[in-house]
Amino acid sequence: MNSATLQCIRIACFLSLMLLGGIAKAEPLRFIALGDLPYRTQDEETYYALIQEINRQRPQFSIFVGDTKSGGSPCSDAYLRKIHDSFKRFDRPLIYTPGDNEWTDCHRLNAGAYDPVERLQFIRALHFQEAKSHGQNPIALIRQADLDPQFSEFVENAYWISGKTLFATVHIVGSNNNFAQQAEYVPRNRANLAWLETVFSVAKQVAIDHVVLAFQADLFYNTKSATSDQSGLRDSILLINKKLAEWAKPALIIHGDSHRLIIDQPFMGTNTNSRRPLHQVYRVQVMGDEQVEAVEIIIDGSKHSPFSFRPLLLPPKP
Repeated sequence: MNSATLQCIRIACFLSLMLLGGIAKAEPLRFIALGDLPYRTQDEETYYALIQEINRQRPQFSIFVGDTKSGGSPCSDAYLRKIHDSFKRFDRPLIYTPGDNEWTDCHRLNAGAYDPVERLQFIRALHFQEAKSHGQNPIALIRQADLDPQFSEFVENAYWISGKTLFATVHIVGSNNNFAQQAEYVPRNRANLAWLETVFSVAKQVAIDHVVLAFQADLFYNTKSATSDQSGLRDSILLINKKLAEWAKPALIIHGDSHRLIIDQPFMGTNTNSRRPLHQVYRVQVMGDEQVEAVEIIIDGSKHSPFSFRPLLLPPKP
């Protein structure tokens, strides 16, 4: 990392802290995580009702971890714009990171036989024109593309600081992270790894207490994901594990992909002689598909175990 990039990071940290209240802020932080929805036309009404419920709960912000459609539904401009418009329904900021169904899987016949790279370019142009979140009251985001010219293409990788927590999105997706398309995978994987290095470097510089990473892919979908040379997730898994072990402070990983609520501690650190989990690191996999629901997460820095979780369920239809 060159000196110019480091200077940009320092300035970005300062601006982020000024915008979001500074690191001295001690009160609990409450936000919403959701993703993998709506998958069917008949789910859209429930999806809009979920947004209304989120607005009623008035979280500080929400994080959408990708998959705004099913893998077999059309990846049309019209549908992607419809989802983009739905993000405007959130009263509070909404931070979005793409999923595989929006672009990687769009080559499927029932998804419209699109070129995945073209769909990714469309999503970047649609969702990431400015360095800010979605929602009616957006917040500023610090983007990898704006910090380092060599990664100017990757406008979707971003971080923001709230209280003493650094949040970051990383463009890691299911379908093996598009490993089959090496021309696309290799530069994005390189950018993602560099971004993870930057995020933890910033967290240390600013004396952050908690780190939260959000992306779409289920890193534990396959037992070989961390070891196979054909795994598009291996590099990310190894580096995230290493950084979490070095961080040695509370951290939270949020993702979707597998459509079932899971709260656990799957990260084991880098000590091959120990199978004990990193006790300060948690993973939340959000619901999705037929479960059009979300998770409320609270970070309370005054507690030894700062993370707490509550499913956000809609009342049954009459």
